[in-house]
Amino acid sequence: MVQCREVVVSREFALLGAIILSLTVGAILKPQFFDPFSLLLTFGGALAVTYFSYSKKQLIDCARALRGLFAEPEVSLQAHIVVLRRLTELFCLEGLRGVENQEKHLDDGYLKYGVELLVDLHNAETLRARLEDRLAGILAEHEINRQILLTLGKLLPSFGLIGTLIGMVLLLGSLAAADPQSLPAALALSVLTTLYGAVAANVLVAPLLARLQSVAVERESKMRLSKDWILTIARGESLALDDRRKSSFLMSATEGGGYRQWEPIALPVHR
Repeated sequence: MVQCREVVVSREFALLGAIILSLTVGAILKPQFFDPFSLLLTFGGALAVTYFSYSKKQLIDCARALRGLFAEPEVSLQAHIVVLRRLTELFCLEGLRGVENQEKHLDDGYLKYGVELLVDLHNAETLRARLEDRLAGILAEHEINRQILLTLGKLLPSFGLIGTLIGMVLLLGSLAAADPQSLPAALALSVLTTLYGAVAANVLVAPLLARLQSVAVERESKMRLSKDWILTIARGESLALDDRRKSSFLMSATEGGGYRQWEPIALPVHR
């Protein structure tokens, strides 16, 4: 477990270091493509509007989800099906106790939550309601994360266009004032903001959004499979309980040598 966390931390620092190193090398080799004010206007404006558009918790959850895309290896759907088959075999061999013993070894959070409910609850309807509530909450969180990235992907080109308009205004002002020294700065602002916005939206945000969406769809498929499996096991366990109750009732009824023999009673005839 400690080794996995060390690998996760090393991957995060490696990715962050690669981004910082590439930006530094690009600024050194091609300084004409680096303008601090254009970067601040494009990225700062888009991030500020996104920050005021969503709650702090939603932004933190989105950042955590993006971090998980690179930090945590996603279990495939086929591997998840293999886990469900193994749990089914344990249930057939050892009953609910065998599934309960494997609870601490489960990596999928939704499946682990379902097994906990399966051990504690025997009412299938209550179990279904809680599983559907948890599933709806997770799907809503995935949708909010997708909306945050969509908003950011739309705002980056928009603020690039805003920077272009600001640069054009400064450029026209420099032409009117006959100040040729400020023309390069105004022209760089008008061009680089559009470049930063287009590159950030299409090279950074769009791939993150596509990967986040694919992971969300796969997780939804696994959660629905887990829900169906848990409800199937719950129905099997309830049937087993009913069979045990019926057998105990029959044993108590047949104590003393068999069923009680009921004698017929003559009913009076009314004329």
